[in-house]
Amino acid sequence: MIGRLRRKFIAICMASVFFVMAVVVLLINGVNAKRSDGMIDSMLAAIAHNKGRFPRAEEQENPRPPRQSPFMSAEAPFTTRHFSVLLSEDGEVLETNTESIAAVTEEDAVSYARELLEKGRASGWKGVYRYLRTDQDGGALFTFLDSSEALRSRQQLLLISSTVALLSCGAVFVLVLLLSGRAIRPIAESIRRQRQFITDAGHELKTPLTIISANCEILEINQGDSEWLGSVRGQTDRMRKLVNNLVALSRLDEEQPRIERAKFSISDAVYDTAAAFSSAAEREGKRLILNVAPDCEYVGDEAAMRQLASILVDNAVKYADAGGEILVELTCGKSPVLCVENSFSAVATLKLDRLFDRFYRADPARTGSGSFGLGLAIARSILEAHRGSIRAEQAGPGRIRVRARL
Repeated sequence: MIGRLRRKFIAICMASVFFVMAVVVLLINGVNAKRSDGMIDSMLAAIAHNKGRFPRAEEQENPRPPRQSPFMSAEAPFTTRHFSVLLSEDGEVLETNTESIAAVTEEDAVSYARELLEKGRASGWKGVYRYLRTDQDGGALFTFLDSSEALRSRQQLLLISSTVALLSCGAVFVLVLLLSGRAIRPIAESIRRQRQFITDAGHELKTPLTIISANCEILEINQGDSEWLGSVRGQTDRMRKLVNNLVALSRLDEEQPRIERAKFSISDAVYDTAAAFSSAAEREGKRLILNVAPDCEYVGDEAAMRQLASILVDNAVKYADAGGEILVELTCGKSPVLCVENSFSAVATLKLDRLFDRFYRADPARTGSGSFGLGLAIARSILEAHRGSIRAEQAGPGRIRVRARL
């Protein structure tokens, strides 16, 4: 239990850190991309304002046209690669300008412009070229700017920020791994004391229960059996069973419970255990059906698996509707699955996710069978010790199924 708690603590911490780092990386790169696009678009606007040509130095001294880039300098016309195409409404080429770029021919430029004219978008990307469409007298002017350097800068920033974020997550993981033990130490100590209390209380209670049982036997010998002695003896046995179950649960909750692992026939274990309940089911007018796959082997604690089968079948026989049936099914595949299904008309009222809680009962008044509500909790602990799982589900109208995957 402490190990699971520590792993959950580490998982929650790392998930939180990873989420924060991912948000930071996305924000940094998003803001950088938006800022870069803004600079490129303002430069494109300045070029388009000058009818597809870069403004000359004397033109830049005049008041800037709308959206002209504040980063444009006297060297910008010589370092910025751009081209433009003016098309009529029907796609006829009116003018082209590819003087400032060598990688694009006039044919390529016209092809790009006609393709974008059909799409009808005002701005966007065409490969590594950022473009802007502006309406001119007699047609549409498409201005393209080579933005490969800006894209490479974005990729480098994304790579660097992602690497830093991952390294930070790794550093945090190491720190959390080293400090998680100290963080959950108070909880671990509280759980350890609780287990020790249950174990000690169980041993202390066994002594008076043994004395009470012995005194009942002596009184029965001297005075004969009576209703009161029978009641005391029954309640003593009930209390002894409760103490044994509590101690068993406390032991199963240990971090590394002692399990005698050995290869055995899970088919024989389940069949023999379930078949022993046939007479009890018949006495209550219920039908027990066994559908156990033969020759299914499993590596684990055979005694614990027999106890698991006994708990599930006993629970089904006890709570099945009068005249109902109980189906015990074992299937063998990659891992054995034990299903115990029975008729139960009030299944819709059950909180199935709470059936495996200790002392939980569907009946709030805790009346009826006289059990303690610990059987399914013990079954879950047995499966967790074997790295298995168990769950309850509604198998249909008026039917409940408990599925244990080993």
